[in-house]
Amino acid sequence: MALPLDALIRLLLLAGLGLACALILQPFAQILVWASLLAVILKPLHLWLQKRLRLGRWWAAGLIMVVGLLVLIGPVGAMAAALLSNVSELVHLVRHGHHSLPQPPALLVEIPVVGPAIRPVWHGLLGDLHALVRTHSEALTGLGTRILETTLAKGLGFLKLLVSLVLAALMLVHSEALLLRLRRFLHRLVPEHADTVQMITATTVRNVSRGVVGVAFLQTLLIGLGLVAADVPWSGLLTAVALILCLLQIGPLPVVLVALVMAWSHLPPLLALLLTLWLLAATLLEHLLKPLLMARGLPVPMLVILAGVLGGTLKAGLAGLFLGPVLLSLGYHFVRLWVGTSSQPAP
Repeated sequence: MALPLDALIRLLLLAGLGLACALILQPFAQILVWASLLAVILKPLHLWLQKRLRLGRWWAAGLIMVVGLLVLIGPVGAMAAALLSNVSELVHLVRHGHHSLPQPPALLVEIPVVGPAIRPVWHGLLGDLHALVRTHSEALTGLGTRILETTLAKGLGFLKLLVSLVLAALMLVHSEALLLRLRRFLHRLVPEHADTVQMITATTVRNVSRGVVGVAFLQTLLIGLGLVAADVPWSGLLTAVALILCLLQIGPLPVVLVALVMAWSHLPPLLALLLTLWLLAATLLEHLLKPLLMARGLPVPMLVILAGVLGGTLKAGLAGLFLGPVLLSLGYHFVRLWVGTSSQPAP
């Protein structure tokens, strides 16, 4: 049945209004998404502060915001300083060539028969950095430009994250009114499954924050502490790469292997052995904690959540880390309901 002309005009006007609103809010979309995710993650803490410390909604949200800003700015500043130090070391290494290269590990040189041949091979593989720079100067310049652009983009993203934290604190203050409006919207959209959708969304976001982001930061913290305590070269750069690999669900093993090569090259054997045990324990930590945290309280298999985490991260970056498992969990839930309903025999 065709729509009346007046109804069609109204529908087109509403669609145009919705599109215009979406285009206006598009520059703030990332901030709004992050603020919503942070509000969902921090809601239990907000309630705990109100109950245990007897703080009002504004005071509890303000305390979360201040502590969050300090937690974000402090480690990022320290990591940036370490990265600058590591970059200066790399520049010094490139400028001075083989004079700044590390010597081969003593354990390798002392191997009978093979040991004396290792030193020239070691320097042959690592020595001629000046020739490498001269030969690939254009490619290295382009790579440096891309790295600089990426760094500036990440800095802008970090500023957006700080703004998102402030906005999330405001959302926590008005969380009851926002939840009421969300429930009304879900009841209009999916009347029979509104509560389930809200539960899956909130629980998935919180589980991912604990099982992926929390474990990633814990692993990176342990690895970074071990590298700094053992005075491993380029510890800041290695820690930053470890954090990125953990968030991408690749794991810190590549960084750990590089760090162990450096450790056994520069440190006494006993200290290198202790660092090896420490780094291996930190690497294996995710296999113990993730199964306990990821699918806790959810009617969704952990494999679905992990697929959402990986796919969402590859598609939409850090925000996709949370949006991916939420969307995939909801899709899995509704497909399971549809299959279960359709498999029932017809009366």
